[in-house]
Amino acid sequence: MKKINLFVFAAHHLSGNIAAQRFRSLLKYLDPAKYRVFVFAREPASAMIEATAAPHSDITVFPLPGRCVGSESPATASLLTLAAAFLRPLPFLLASGNARTRPWFIHALAKAEPLCSEKLVAGERCVAIGTYSPVDALVAAAALASKHRMGCLQDFRDGLVFEPLGKPGWLRKWMRKLIEGRVVAASSLITSVSGPLVDDFQRRYPGKAAAILPNGYDPADFALLDNDFEGSTRAAAILARQVPADALLIGHFGRIGASDGSASKSLDYLVDALNESAETGANRHLMFVGELTEVEKASLQRARFSVSVLGPVERTLALQLMKRCDKLLLLTGSRASCATGKLFEYLAAGADIVCISGVRNEATAILARTGAGQTILTSAEASGSDALRIALSPSSTDARQGIAAYSRVAQAGMLDRWISNMVQP
Repeated sequence: MKKINLFVFAAHHLSGNIAAQRFRSLLKYLDPAKYRVFVFAREPASAMIEATAAPHSDITVFPLPGRCVGSESPATASLLTLAAAFLRPLPFLLASGNARTRPWFIHALAKAEPLCSEKLVAGERCVAIGTYSPVDALVAAAALASKHRMGCLQDFRDGLVFEPLGKPGWLRKWMRKLIEGRVVAASSLITSVSGPLVDDFQRRYPGKAAAILPNGYDPADFALLDNDFEGSTRAAAILARQVPADALLIGHFGRIGASDGSASKSLDYLVDALNESAETGANRHLMFVGELTEVEKASLQRARFSVSVLGPVERTLALQLMKRCDKLLLLTGSRASCATGKLFEYLAAGADIVCISGVRNEATAILARTGAGQTILTSAEASGSDALRIALSPSSTDARQGIAAYSRVAQAGMLDRWISNMVQP
């Protein structure tokens, strides 16, 4: 049987960015007898370690140079991306230009197009997949799919228009709407991480199929921890230095406000609440592992309770530390669509999750649905303090259910069904 070829545009694939985990850990669970996967990624920064394809998989990764549109980019830097979204042949025409000045999506299409043409001539089926962010990947997938009239899955990890993470401003908002409309037009299926985002796509694009592809956890990552003796030893040594004896360890992993500025307010709420209640903060140690903003570091400097800030560490060490926490801390803000990737690793790690949030959102709904933790809203006053004291107590719950639905293995099965339907004659 001839294979299905997937052309996956995933700029972050070779980085340590959480966006990389979404498809990097998903593709390896597709049947290699059925799928041949080509991933078009950006060259990793010198400090990053390149991801290698999983054993026994048919996955080829192309690290490519070039800039992408980002939240730090001026609006004018998006003009070529906007033009390419509307003029589908434009990226292919620009492929013969100066290689040093090409944007990343031009390099990606220059590599993908001949491969795709070759497979189609051989009578094989092909599907393009664009993974946001950055938006360049969606534009590339739309261009390839339109040229060859083939299936296209556009995955919006976060909302490009609904609760966007980029800089505000009428010009950026206008450009986001224009680009989103064009890349959605080329899609056979739109996927995103949460119900509110998918509902928004269904409302604004009623003629397009949309489905939830949640973030998730890779069971292989956790299976490897048992034989990671070096990582286990390092984690134990870190905790021996940082955590007071007999303290209840509460861990937070990853970024807070650098991903969602409103989430920093939840950190402020936590610090204030623990400072006001000696009982709640007693015999507790909060450990923050990952990148914090200067404002967040300043907030933690106000703490009158035991706290440590480790900064970013490699992924396997972070998981070793996560497994050793008594409680896991989730801080979300005012975004209804929020379903941050760390939540699903928390689910797999097994400790009770304490979520402090500005609103009820997708993350809090998942906690309620799985019974994996408790939520305290920053709008709660005295009742919030009582709820926080109870949530940070040593007791735990054993009412978890439905966690397996967030495994990459289960999600690969969903992706397989969607793609199989997409390529049916």
